[in-house]
Amino acid sequence: MTEHTELLQIAIFLGAAVLIVAICRLLRLSPVIGYLTAGAAIGPFGLHLVNDVESAHDIAQFGVIFLLFVIGLELSLDRLRSMRKHVFGFGGAQVVLTIGIFFCLVLGSGGNAAIALIISGGFALSSTAIVLQVIAEQNEKSSQVGRLSLAVLILQDLAVIPLLVMVSLLNAKGASFSTILLDAVFKAIVGITVIFTLGHILLRPLFRFIASLENTELFTATTLLVVLGVASLTSLAGLSPALGAFIAGLLVAETEFKPQVESDVLPFKGLLLGLFFMMVGMSLNIDMLYDRFVNILGLTFALMAVKALIIMGLCRVFHFSLSTAVHVGLLLSQGGEFSFVLFGLAESQHVLSPALAETLMVVVTVSMTVTPILAGLGQRIATALEKYAISRPETMIEETLDLHHHVIICGFGRVGHTVAQMLETENMNYVAIDTDSFLTARERKRGTPVYYGDTTRVHVLNALGIQRARAVIVTHNDTRVALQTIQTIRELNHDLPIIARAKNFEQIHKLESAGANRAVSEMFETSLQMGAALLRSIGITDFEITRILDIFRDEDYAMTRASENEASSPA
Repeated sequence: MTEHTELLQIAIFLGAAVLIVAICRLLRLSPVIGYLTAGAAIGPFGLHLVNDVESAHDIAQFGVIFLLFVIGLELSLDRLRSMRKHVFGFGGAQVVLTIGIFFCLVLGSGGNAAIALIISGGFALSSTAIVLQVIAEQNEKSSQVGRLSLAVLILQDLAVIPLLVMVSLLNAKGASFSTILLDAVFKAIVGITVIFTLGHILLRPLFRFIASLENTELFTATTLLVVLGVASLTSLAGLSPALGAFIAGLLVAETEFKPQVESDVLPFKGLLLGLFFMMVGMSLNIDMLYDRFVNILGLTFALMAVKALIIMGLCRVFHFSLSTAVHVGLLLSQGGEFSFVLFGLAESQHVLSPALAETLMVVVTVSMTVTPILAGLGQRIATALEKYAISRPETMIEETLDLHHHVIICGFGRVGHTVAQMLETENMNYVAIDTDSFLTARERKRGTPVYYGDTTRVHVLNALGIQRARAVIVTHNDTRVALQTIQTIRELNHDLPIIARAKNFEQIHKLESAGANRAVSEMFETSLQMGAALLRSIGITDFEITRILDIFRDEDYAMTRASENEASSPA
């Protein structure tokens, strides 16, 4: 391919993406649909504007690698440990049940055990790239739907390893299946252990040294080296490169360089993921879809219906609400990007015929293409189902069962909303509660985990998981309600950190006497921020401003507490 042709194809990619994604935005459709449509339009089965799919597909796989790295960054080891019940419990049950049911269905349709294993394994996986993109577009990252979907996707990505090993062993000669499988598992455990150990030892000193050089481009290059280097190491160990990127993200999340690394990687992730979605669209064989429309449509419907029902059933077994079950079931019902890898490997091993492998890939592609539409449908159904249930304690219990070490926001007005946005920026789980039913309904439509209820009631706080919470912030404008809320929380949990909002210095002593660890004066903080803005406008450095603010906070709050103690002490 000449240089001129390569530049022309890049221009075609960008032009198609800009045009069709912009149209989807105007029509209020998911950009994922735009990327998939653009890929189908310019690909070898569309207008034949781009025919060298393989070269672009290899580059697009980096999108999945960077996506898994960002997932690891957002999770951290501590948060992953808190999710272990749903990652390994719910996610593990989903993979095992889906493989078992599809295995029986394929065997019953006349397929042999090897073909049944490959098809069922591929169908058990969902698309991490598409699902997380849709969750972000629906603003569901902080909701139970987002948390549960992420837990399932993590387990599915881990399940790729044994699935690929089993496919590789189907034609293995000489050694027994169990021996080769145990050898592969041993290598995987050793490889992951070595990577974690080296990462904990080397990553922080490496980033600290690079940061000391004060070169932005060098820091970005180091970030890319870490992502691709760890992905390459896991690949050499016989594991998925995407899993390596995920591990690298977990390790970096434990360092103080996480925010800078995340900002460096996000542009690459977004660009390459868009290219990945276009590659999925380009791989859609329109001719085969047209010739075998009924068969492919039937297989796609069977895949998505069976998978959705399995996930919905598991949601109810794990005591999640019906609205969550429907939404998560439809959201995760498609095949995934690793299904292509699985079916491609099986074809190269001559376990699947080229015709069957291509049919399965088209089915997975179609299922991925309709996911944004089904996810939107699931969101509407979930909204309708929970319309009359948002004030029930049972609803709160069902939707917070998976939460551990979360933050509870009491009062979701201006202050509470700002706190929630800050927590989302740090990818920390939270739930909020307010007595304004209109506000609650509006925020829940946006995907925000807000409930209607009275925070002075014991059963309401228990329903929000007060015993499992990491901290509580009380932002009520009504001082009486704030005091009662703090007292009730202290009766239920003596050690839980409580931060309270005070209108002025006079309220600080009351709130802290009721049990708040720290009360913050709204009036005083506004004065400090206005002073900081003034200092910044006349050229004072941010470091010096921060130092001055800390001094004023320490001195003024200390003086206020001292004067309150003197006033309350007996003469």
